[in-house]
Amino acid sequence: MKSTPLLEEHRKLSAKFTEFAGYNMPVSYGAVKDEVMAVRERCGMFDVSHMLPIFLKADTRDALVTGLNRVCVRPTDKLMPGKAQYNALYNEKAGLVDDITLSAISDTHWMIVANAGNRDAVVAHLKAHCTGISIEPWSDYVLLAVQGPTAAEYIAKRWPVAEQLFYYEVALPEPKLFIGRMGYTGEDGFEIACDAEMGVNLWRELHSSGVSACGLAARDVLRLEALMPLYGHELSSELRPQESGIAFIYADHDCIAPRELREKPVEKITCGFHMQAEGVPRQGYAIADAAGATVGEVTSGTFSFTKNYGMGMMRISAAAKTKPLSVVIRGEHKPIAVLDKAPITGSVRRKQKR
Repeated sequence: MKSTPLLEEHRKLSAKFTEFAGYNMPVSYGAVKDEVMAVRERCGMFDVSHMLPIFLKADTRDALVTGLNRVCVRPTDKLMPGKAQYNALYNEKAGLVDDITLSAISDTHWMIVANAGNRDAVVAHLKAHCTGISIEPWSDYVLLAVQGPTAAEYIAKRWPVAEQLFYYEVALPEPKLFIGRMGYTGEDGFEIACDAEMGVNLWRELHSSGVSACGLAARDVLRLEALMPLYGHELSSELRPQESGIAFIYADHDCIAPRELREKPVEKITCGFHMQAEGVPRQGYAIADAAGATVGEVTSGTFSFTKNYGMGMMRISAAAKTKPLSVVIRGEHKPIAVLDKAPITGSVRRKQKR
């Protein structure tokens, strides 16, 4: 099993570990509720070094855009230097290789961050389909997510450029130092990729300054409260964006996925829900209509410490969304309500539109 450069730091904090995507990762350092609330109210940090930063370089901007548009769900034509976008990579059947963040550092230098379980597949996919682009996976690095309403206070002390960034804006202050104002929690925060030695020192510095160490269990609760999908649960190689809860990134354009597959009628959708009775939904639990017929299943479930109810995401027949629904927990039908948007407000710092 692989580990990240922060393994010994996690052990010093008495972390509990779990295997995730072939990595030995911290699942928690104490009470999961405390870690969740640290991010919602103050600042927490996550070791996400199991994910893979990949530099993408080309001779011209047009070469980057043309190459990436062959595989991306969302066209990249409007992505400007200093900006990032949420995107996903198509396979030839209009399913998804991975969902990604795509950042434009300059006109000819971009970056992708791939999920841990798909890192090798993403590299291979880009090399196979994005001709004219140099694909450069990072090595010997740390990737930290520093999240919460006070995250900028900590990061800007070390790198003042961070304070100038708004949501989904990025900077590369050094050749191997990436700072993006983004995250997977619904709160303000930063994802920082850097050399491994710098990353270990940054972790220690942040922890000594009062930033809470947070594990995968808290990260899962936080992303579900923000209704953010996870590959292998909401997203897969067999499902299109319209079926996966990320229809908002879909646009019709020429790519490796044929139009007839991309634009087939949508029969199933993925959306959020919360419990209207006691109970915690779990992946695989059936979703039923008023007649008791199964119309879908839970793809991810948790208990929201922020909202004090069970909630999750589900894949259901499109026609069932507006009907009374329940989740079946140990044979008992518990009523649920559909969530069309995240139930949390969050602290994301967005640039005001003029």
